[in-house]
Amino acid sequence: MSEELTAVVFDVEHFATKEGPGIRTAVFLKGCPLRCMWCHNPESWNPKIEKYPDGTVIGRERSVTDVLEEVSRDKAFYDASGGGLTVSGGEPLFRWQFVRELFARAKAAGISTAIETSGYAAELHIRELMPVTDLWLYDIKGMDSAKHKEHTGIDNSAILRNLRMLDANGAKIVLRCPMIPGVNDFPANLRALGALADALKGVTEVDIEPYVAYGIDKAHKLGLKVYEAPSAPPEYGKGIVSRMKTLTRKRVMLS
Repeated sequence: MSEELTAVVFDVEHFATKEGPGIRTAVFLKGCPLRCMWCHNPESWNPKIEKYPDGTVIGRERSVTDVLEEVSRDKAFYDASGGGLTVSGGEPLFRWQFVRELFARAKAAGISTAIETSGYAAELHIRELMPVTDLWLYDIKGMDSAKHKEHTGIDNSAILRNLRMLDANGAKIVLRCPMIPGVNDFPANLRALGALADALKGVTEVDIEPYVAYGIDKAHKLGLKVYEAPSAPPEYGKGIVSRMKTLTRKRVMLS
């Protein structure tokens, strides 16, 4: 009998309401190939278990069975609300085999599945997850390739290619768009995002995610460099949503 798959989990959020429809359990995996300057989970970058200077451990290696047992405890809430399991990160595609097995077993137990991803992965790995993934929460951080590389460390060519592949194969997709004042909220980017949403038949909505300064203190403790600015005020997010509604036929929501 082969050894069970494991991954390093750094957080589990129960009764999550912003990680897909309904009431959900969100499982956050460590490991990410991107270095988004505004990341609010910089402790997720390193795939290994770490410690903060005060000795607090970041992450725990967990098996598929262990995670599924925890997720399954709230199945009654998923059934009542149309919710389920969401895996996020970090970049969950970094541990695609673990996610595939977890999702397959979750679906067999009657639990809906969603993945929050940057889309930066081998196409083969994404295709392996398609049969067991009900919803793709797909992060689009910017449409200009050069600026995307400046802000995240990689260009967006593979990300957009994988997104279009998912759409062509009938995936259900929500575009999740982080908005950072003065960084990626310029008119040309918003217009390109609207055009992209309209061009993809599988996109059900566009979620606008205003910058929050969650990552600064954690990054300092780990000796990492991130974007440092106050969280965007409520009126900023509402303004971006209002502008986006004029640029796409798809539903636009504020996360």
